[in-house]
Amino acid sequence: MLQRAETAGERCGGPVLLAGLVLGLGVVELSSGALGQTSRFSLELLILLVLQLVGPMLVTLIAMALLLPRWLERCSKPHADWGPTVAASALVGALLLLLFLSAAIAGGVLASPRADLIAEVAEISRDLMLTDLLRSTLRAAVFLVVLCGWSLLRGRRRLQRNIAPALVSSDLMVEGLTLLLGLKLFWITAIDPLHLSASAP
Repeated sequence: MLQRAETAGERCGGPVLLAGLVLGLGVVELSSGALGQTSRFSLELLILLVLQLVGPMLVTLIAMALLLPRWLERCSKPHADWGPTVAASALVGALLLLLFLSAAIAGGVLASPRADLIAEVAEISRDLMLTDLLRSTLRAAVFLVVLCGWSLLRGRRRLQRNIAPALVSSDLMVEGLTLLLGLKLFWITAIDPLHLSASAP
């Protein structure tokens, strides 16, 4: 399981890092530049977006797009054990979320107009709530596990019907996106509602 998680993480790490860096740069540049907000507010907004809105969804979508061919290859084998693959996806989802958050904060700090980057990072670290981080990490892990299991199950059924792997992959991406949106909606309404209260300036 750890070996599969490492392989999957290596495949997904680069795109997730790039996505986090671009998001961090874009959000802080827009907020502190075009909207004229303070550096602190911009970074808090960035963390809010990553942890409660886009982080787990974006990480899961990137991971599914990159790992789906491997999942289809595994489910095409008649007696393959899916347990390690599904378990590894939970670890991959959690670690990728942490990687995405780190890259987003780094990009946000680089785009911040403040000159003291060390103080900026220290403030962000103090403001980052551990419970929010744990909830977001858990959400990313659960999302990727569900999509992995769904893709393995649906992929095997369709491959057994002799549907072309390219069509199976395309269909599963659309189904995965729909399922991911449904999971996100269910999570923020029934399990962990959004908390959008701003911190004190």
